[in-house]
Amino acid sequence: MSLYKNDTLDYVKLAMESILEQTYSQFDFFIQYDGFISKDVDEYLTGLKDERIRIYRRDENKGLAQSLNDLLAIVMPLGYEYIARMDADDISMPERFEKQIAYIESHPETECLGTWAIEIKSDGSEYYRKQMPETHDGCWKQFMIRDCMIHPTVMFRRSYIEKAGLYSLDTYFGEDTLMWAQGFAAGCKFANVPEYLFKFRLNDDFFNRRRGWKHAKGILTLRWKVNKMLNYPVKAYLYAIAYAGAKMMPKGILNLIYKTAR
Repeated sequence: MSLYKNDTLDYVKLAMESILEQTYSQFDFFIQYDGFISKDVDEYLTGLKDERIRIYRRDENKGLAQSLNDLLAIVMPLGYEYIARMDADDISMPERFEKQIAYIESHPETECLGTWAIEIKSDGSEYYRKQMPETHDGCWKQFMIRDCMIHPTVMFRRSYIEKAGLYSLDTYFGEDTLMWAQGFAAGCKFANVPEYLFKFRLNDDFFNRRRGWKHAKGILTLRWKVNKMLNYPVKAYLYAIAYAGAKMMPKGILNLIYKTAR
């Protein structure tokens, strides 16, 4: 998990508690400060008396992809078989790890495993129930249109990182999208547990941050790169153009598209 200056104490507490109270408890929790964070969040985290927590600090903000790469550089040599993601403003259901590990152990071909998620508003109320494809083939087909994994729900088998490599730093956004593309290109297998094991928070400015010319251009650049990497057909490029076009719509229309076109 990575934290930065805008992470708030209330959300961080919920995120931390949701991990520390997992029904599967045999894990270590690695946290990277991506630059300076708020004093109250730091005091809360350093005050937690849980030997599973490992905190790493740096003064400079370098972004999520760099923070995740830094953490992977720490944990991979330590021999962990499974590596799970978490965000500082989301909530994992208590049985998330238990059910993901049970699934991945009963499906030895699976190397990247996500879950379904309940999207929540800033106040915690439910916004949308988001389902993702359960099978690898389903993930491959959906990825031609849009992401097939919800990033903070993912649990990697270490072989995924060994094959796909680290997160790309050469992108305006969408480091997770490129991570999935790298995995597909490397022959990794994907799946999602068909259960709502996660609450994904949509902050008040969620749609504002995901619209406009800059974001639309970023979508086109990203999806063009993905389509070339994976040799997707021409229709994948048409989907990309439509996706980018939606990012130019007014906030209200984008909200409607987001809730009805999935």
